[in-house]
Amino acid sequence: MKKTDTWYKAKGSCPAEEYEMASYFLFDAGVQTLEELETNEGKIFFCFYTASAEDRARIVAQFPQYHFELFEEPARDWDLWWRERAQPVAVSPHLYVRPPWVAFENPEAIILELEAKTAFGTGEHATTSLTATLMESIPLQGKTLLDVGTGTGILAMFARRRGAHLAVGTEIDPLAIPCIAENFERNGFTESGCVLGFLDAFKESVKFDIIVCNMIRSELWVIREEIMQHLAPDGFLILSGQLAQEKHYILDWFREENMEIAEEQTRDEWWAVSAQKKGV
Repeated sequence: MKKTDTWYKAKGSCPAEEYEMASYFLFDAGVQTLEELETNEGKIFFCFYTASAEDRARIVAQFPQYHFELFEEPARDWDLWWRERAQPVAVSPHLYVRPPWVAFENPEAIILELEAKTAFGTGEHATTSLTATLMESIPLQGKTLLDVGTGTGILAMFARRRGAHLAVGTEIDPLAIPCIAENFERNGFTESGCVLGFLDAFKESVKFDIIVCNMIRSELWVIREEIMQHLAPDGFLILSGQLAQEKHYILDWFREENMEIAEEQTRDEWWAVSAQKKGV
């Protein structure tokens, strides 16, 4: 984008279950920054900015279904603006995340220092928060945990701080690996234990006491058999990233696998669950 004194803003909304596809279409149309604002009555409100009214008009005209409203704002240094307003995030009752440049203390909580960079998951998204909250209901001391699609490594680090004997993460995005390694080092861990690849990186005999998976159902569904294969008898599986209106798919699957529901949580349109694999 060329330098400009004005940003041309468009604010719209769509049903929550359509937001992921809406994001794809908008980025494909030329949007460079898409900001999710709020969720209300099943709708997600969002906005984008352009450097010219012409670019904004072109994009808005392609998507009348999002009912865009148009605004103008003085241009600003977005990096500086974001850093000045960054605050610690209460991810769960006993987990906080703070940016490296923000001082924060809470003697009753675990505090992680994170900067997302190229990896997803700094704790602000509801699905990450739901996962961490469910993790607090399970004793982790001395246990082994697998975090499928670890992102920034936040959940694996949380598990280690809560006494897990081993917390391993998998990640398929090679660009996220340096970010993960930096995050673990920043928080005092000598190594991340992150595996680049899919679940077939583990031998079939490898079992984990707890498996955590925060991903949408279309991504989860193709690996669900592998997840069950690596879950130890009496082990716990925590799933997040599921739309509440689609939870029946997960519940049906759990019945087939003899999984006993331990706890469910819902926030906005998202549903998360922890379930225990009944020992044989």
